[in-house]
Amino acid sequence: MQVTFPSYYKAFSCIADACPDTCCAGWQIMIDDRSLKKYRRFQGTFRNRLHNDIDWEEHAFRQYGHRCAFLNEENLCDMYIEAGSGMLCDTCRRYPRHIEEFEGMREISLSLSCPEAARIILSQTDPVAFRTFEKETAEETYDDFDYFLFSALMDTRDYLLAVLQDRSVPVRDRVAKLLVCTHDFQLAVAKQELFSWETIRARHERSGFSSAFLEKISDRCFLDVDRTDLMKQIWKTVVPKLEVLSPSWTGFLRQTLTDLYHACPEETSYRKLLLAFQETFPEWQVQKEQLMVYWLYTYFCGAVYDERIFAKGKMAVLCTLFIEELVLGLFVERQEALAFEDLVSVSYRFSRELEHSDQNLNTLEELLEHEEVFSLEHLLTLCEI
Repeated sequence: MQVTFPSYYKAFSCIADACPDTCCAGWQIMIDDRSLKKYRRFQGTFRNRLHNDIDWEEHAFRQYGHRCAFLNEENLCDMYIEAGSGMLCDTCRRYPRHIEEFEGMREISLSLSCPEAARIILSQTDPVAFRTFEKETAEETYDDFDYFLFSALMDTRDYLLAVLQDRSVPVRDRVAKLLVCTHDFQLAVAKQELFSWETIRARHERSGFSSAFLEKISDRCFLDVDRTDLMKQIWKTVVPKLEVLSPSWTGFLRQTLTDLYHACPEETSYRKLLLAFQETFPEWQVQKEQLMVYWLYTYFCGAVYDERIFAKGKMAVLCTLFIEELVLGLFVERQEALAFEDLVSVSYRFSRELEHSDQNLNTLEELLEHEEVFSLEHLLTLCEI
């Protein structure tokens, strides 16, 4: 089996009670079958608490006040303390390591939802490299696994990651190439013409960021659409459809976006604010790149299972825009330069609301696939700034 991971992956080490948040609150922690059997058989002084604080029907740890039943007041795990690390279930043992499984391949990443992982991801100044090694494992076959599509996805992702990390090109143009490329890839699959994709992708590679390409992009933007109004419409389309995991999230979202759009009632004021923020935080352009690389690497090749290629391309762009909007709202609220920790906080809080819920991830992709507000033209218009 091939195992792939980003170059910063091994830099992670849990900071335990020094963490500004906890991974044991705000989401339901599911228990794998092997751990459930181990918990049933456990003997010792911890047995009663172990059995009482597991929801055996849901295969999950019980929660009290949105916190795992085993999370103590010091934000440490009583199960780990009382019974040892060998008692941790797969979810707790692996987090924040995120694993995507494919036939003959496993891809590992760090989840942005962990504060320490978010700090590592956002502190990368160089383009991220991805490393692969061979691991001896029992062969697993996947029913109906489309290896032809998977190979096309892998090759395309390699190209798009190179596009996103080409710092000789403005970020907005890199985003445009990502959107147009995944849009065309989706069309080829929808027409059952996957065989033609390699030729189409090669054409994208040849066109690069030429004046002809940029002119085509400009022609597809809606000149009469106000960017601020469009972004408000997008928030209104997405937010009501997603389940809320953290009790404080709704209030944070409402206050931050109110501050942002009160200060930026139209596109011209938004441009001024963005320029002011970039002057105080020039690193943001690199951090936007790191975020888009994160979303694309983590989710794009999963399209082999659902063929939502364009939706996954749009997700990489839109999730980064969502985080940027929240960062700008916080910048307005503070009326001062933000610290790096503020960017980390916004990023991991947003990620928790999305990535800790399979329902939310699926809902967002469905919206991206079907709602007109997420058309190629609308998203290109958003990224013109």
